[in-house]
Amino acid sequence: MRVPFHEVAGRRERLRGLIRADGFLPVREICRRLGISPATARRDLAAVAADGRITRTHGGALADYNAAFASLGERAGRARTAKGRIAAAAVRLAPRRGTIFLDAGTTVQALARALVRAKAGPGLVVVTNSLPVANVLGGVPGLELHVLGGMFLHRQAVLFGPAAVAAVRKWRFDAAFLGGEGMDGAGVSNSHAEIARFQRAVLGRSRAGWFLLDHTKVGRPTPHAVADWSRAGLVTDAAAPALAAVDIRLPVSRCITV
Repeated sequence: MRVPFHEVAGRRERLRGLIRADGFLPVREICRRLGISPATARRDLAAVAADGRITRTHGGALADYNAAFASLGERAGRARTAKGRIAAAAVRLAPRRGTIFLDAGTTVQALARALVRAKAGPGLVVVTNSLPVANVLGGVPGLELHVLGGMFLHRQAVLFGPAAVAAVRKWRFDAAFLGGEGMDGAGVSNSHAEIARFQRAVLGRSRAGWFLLDHTKVGRPTPHAVADWSRAGLVTDAAAPALAAVDIRLPVSRCITV
């Protein structure tokens, strides 16, 4: 039976809304939420992708986050001095032997450069989902580098998604160093559901987790929670009164201010 056009249009608008809200949706989840067959889901995805609002991926769809989110180059110029100071403090938290995880993001890239300056290498294993971080650390004598596979976001130069989550669950980390888009009393958050999911998986495999967040992230929660403050520490240039104003209260041992 032919479905009336207005019903199809309404369903596709709901599909756009779901993808925007979640960031990434696999076909099977689209079918479940909209009560449609895989064939119908693929036709709807093709129609929605044609107007440029989403990007088709293998087995699902990605929201226009990849275009709307500031590029790596744009973010690299923000709070550059603060990021360098945060990295200088964070490098002292990184073990010289063992396995660590380095997240995507410009502050974590600054940490990667700090590791090179500190002559980290022999006995250290670094796992990352960031191509810029891998580029910084590739070829460092004695350092063992692993890059997780996954779906690629070109503006962020990051690999993420279900494949990356599956890959990270094969590791155990002595420490993980992560970025984020916002922080408040509830914890750290990101605007992309799949990136938040990936970071939660990393924390679940880490003995110690540290978020490297500059003062511009204070009091700016974004839609998808990554972790509350019971699960990780913070390295930041934000002043103590600014943190207290949004109810971020951590023990001194888990809040490094620079």
